[in-house]
This record gives sequence, C-alpha cells and structure tokens, in this order.
Amino acid sequence: MVIQRDHFAEVMSRRRNEQFEFESIQLIPDSATPVYQQLEHHLRQAIADRTLRPDDRVPSSRNLATAIGVSRNTVLAAYDQLISEGYLESVRGSGTRVAKMPPQAFEFDATTSPVAPQMNPVECLSPLGRQFCDESRWMPTMTAAPKAFTPHLPAIDEFPLEIWNRFRNEQARWSRRHLCVGDPQGYQPLRESIAQYMAVSRGLSCHADQVVITSGSQQAVTLISQLLLERDDAVWVEEPGNAPANRLLEIAGARLIPLPLDSQGIDLSRVPKNTAPPKLICVTPGGQWPMGMTMSLNRRLELIAAAQRHKSWIVEDDYNGEFRYAGRPHASLSSLDSSGRTIYMGTFSKMLYPAIRLGFLIVPADLAKTFAYARFLQDRASPPLVQMVLHRFIESGNFVKHIRRMRALYCERQTVLLETLDKHLAGYVGVEQPESGMHLVARGVTKAAETKLIAAANRAKVEFHPVSMYSRNGDAPGMILGFAAFDKESIRRAVRRWAKELQK
Repeated sequence: MVIQRDHFAEVMSRRRNEQFEFESIQLIPDSATPVYQQLEHHLRQAIADRTLRPDDRVPSSRNLATAIGVSRNTVLAAYDQLISEGYLESVRGSGTRVAKMPPQAFEFDATTSPVAPQMNPVECLSPLGRQFCDESRWMPTMTAAPKAFTPHLPAIDEFPLEIWNRFRNEQARWSRRHLCVGDPQGYQPLRESIAQYMAVSRGLSCHADQVVITSGSQQAVTLISQLLLERDDAVWVEEPGNAPANRLLEIAGARLIPLPLDSQGIDLSRVPKNTAPPKLICVTPGGQWPMGMTMSLNRRLELIAAAQRHKSWIVEDDYNGEFRYAGRPHASLSSLDSSGRTIYMGTFSKMLYPAIRLGFLIVPADLAKTFAYARFLQDRASPPLVQMVLHRFIESGNFVKHIRRMRALYCERQTVLLETLDKHLAGYVGVEQPESGMHLVARGVTKAAETKLIAAANRAKVEFHPVSMYSRNGDAPGMILGFAAFDKESIRRAVRRWAKELQK
C-alpha cells in the first residue's frame, strides 16, 4: 500500500491534533467564576501558548464533556463564546477547529493571573548538575547521515537487516513473553550464546551465569563503579583513554591516576613512585582507545601480576576486539587471569549497530546476581524482544558471518584511507597502521603541520575527533579518523577535499 505524501502528512497532523491532554483541564465547581468561563480560559491559554495550533481539531462537545466531567451545555457555551471571538471555527463536516488566524492569540495574557518572577533553572541544579550543564556542549550531535571520518561508527548500511527483521517477526509471533519485563541479568539463551562465543573467539571459558546483559558499555561502567568503588579509591586509567568512562568513574568519587602508553600499551614501568595502589585498572587491550595499539602478551601478564599484587580489579573493555586485521584476535586478559580479578566488558553497538544498545559483562559467578540486582534498580532490564532476536542471530550463525564480512570490509577501508592519505597529504601527516579497530590516528609531522591539517579539515567539512578530547591534560596531538562506516569512494573524496583546502 502506497500512502501519498500529502495524505500521510494530513494523517500525522490529525494524530498530533488529538494529543492535547483535555483530561488535564482542572475546573473548580465552587469558584466565583462560572465553569464555562474557566473552560474558555483554559482553551484560550492553550491557543495562546500554541499548545493548540491553528487548524487543530478540538473534541466534539459530547466527548469533551465526558472527558472533563461537565455537562455538554457547559462545553457548548464555552465553544460558542470562543467561536464568536474568532478563536475557534465550526466547519461543516470537519468539526470544530482552532481558527487559522485566531485574534490576538499570541498576545493573550490572563489579567487575573499575576506574573510570577522568572527563575533560573541552572541555579537550582546540584553541583554535579551544574558540571553536566557545562559539559553538555560536548554531547555529540546525532545524525542519520554521518560524514567521513566520524569515529565510533560501524557500517550500518552493510548490516543484514532483512535477516534481522525476519528473526524479529518470528520471535514477536512466537509468544507474548517479550511483552513482559525480562530477567535483569539478561535473557538466558542469549547469555548462553555469548558464553559459547567467548570460549571460541577469546579463549575465555565462562558460564552463562557469569554473563550480565547491559544496555551498553556506559551502563556497564556505572555498575562496576557503584559496586566496586568507594569514594577516593584510586583507579589507574590509560592516558589518553576512554573519556566518557573516566567521567563516570569520577562521578562515583574515584581518584583517577593516568598512566602513559607506548607502542605495547599501558606502561606500568612508568608508574610514579608512591602512587596509590589501584582499586581498579581500566584498559582497552584489544585496540587501545584512542591510539589504537594492541597490548602485547608480556604487558598483559605484567598487568595481571600487578592486579594480584595490589589486590585490584582489572576492567577489560574489549569494544572492538573482533576487528583485528593481522592474525587471529589475541587471547583476552580474562582468559589469562587465573585469579579471577578481571571483568570483561563487551558491546554489540560496535559489532552490529549503535541503536541496539546491548552489551555484556562477564563477572565472577558469586557477583553476577549482585550486578543483576543493581541493573534491576536502574532500569529493570533490557527489552526482551531485542535480546531474543540477537540470540537467534548468533545461534543461526549469521553473527559470525557478519563479523567475518565486516572484518574484511573494514580492512579494505583502512587500507584505502592509508593509501589516500599518503597520496594526497604526504609531507603533512604521519600515520601508523593499527592492527585492529575502526579508526586510525593521523598526526601532523610537525606542530605547525597539524595546525594546518586541522584548519583545512574544518574548512573542508571533514569530520574527526582530536585526540586531546580523550586526554586528561588536553594537549595530546593527533586526529582520530573513523573509516568503518564509509565506503571507499567516500573516503577518497573526503581526503581529496581535505587536500584541496590544505593547498589554499
């Protein structure tokens, strides 16, 4: 069935017109002002505030009388008065509507209502709320058509939507259990599938009872900080590192201690003397965010030994470990840690598509119910239907097939970006090819060159994230270029546009 655009707009407008909450009108029967005049006032004010807009249809007198509990004659009296004043108009066959040009509708002010002094809402915020108000300018703008080279994004145009929709329709028809609140720990069959997949792909032997489904990595960090940290606990983090996760740790009262990186990842040999022992050590070993290096096996073993020595927890954020382009994915830290001090954190937002809002934690079995209860207090559980569909997607083999296809595709796109940068921006930019991930870091060969690169990228409308966004001291050089979401020709066009601006 094809719906014409004009008809569709009319249908949507009619639906919007029916959304005004007439039931919320409060009338005072014992007031000195007659009830019909009170109703007139409410309707005039709604028109003046544009809550009721020109040409919006109002309920029939019978329906409105029933909704607000008055006689129909009361509503008719109010409607007649507003029609006579030009606020409403009655159209044969179309009911009663707000006039297209209501008189003085937008200057209306109730003379009987004193004007209250205007408050400043920001001043009423808590100290943390005021911090959020200041930081909100950094919140990314969501768009359906991102521009090259916006980081973090998978290739959603390559996602097998027809297969996903088939599973969704199948699960929705099968039973009504997806209409109920699900298990706070997560859909049991999905947790079993994740445990089996982790054993194969990461060498991590775990049980479904250790898996806790989350609404993504940010919620996972929130749960970890709530359950494992006390105020002023020291947390070792990578520098530069995962700024949103670090902010959540700070909100929990943690004292962040940034540790430097080298080509093998976090460098524990450079921990300053007298540094407080950590309660948590947060790392991205599969592909460091944002610099991209893979943590070496020796560093992983050193990290586990340090955690055992300090009786610390390791939080292993494996946000893009599936996309490794040189050899097989490394064994996870969790699989190497025989002491059980590592919590594994995974997300499907990068592996599949951002809006899925599903991730998972693998925690010691004795803590799983505690994490599930904390999840229950936050938002009960993730919607069962999407978990059921994801389980079918994994169980059917389509998940592994999609990951393999994306790994090959992202490798091609990474190669094209590297080659195009070398062809058009040689002499200005230096890039090291990461072994994994969905982005790379480009640096100016000199500080002056990087300044020119950034200015030219802004003029050419080439998107990027500065590395300094993820640095505690804010002065880390480099530009983060995402490539996974953009086809080869889009990559080439963006770099050529960038190079053209650079020559001006």
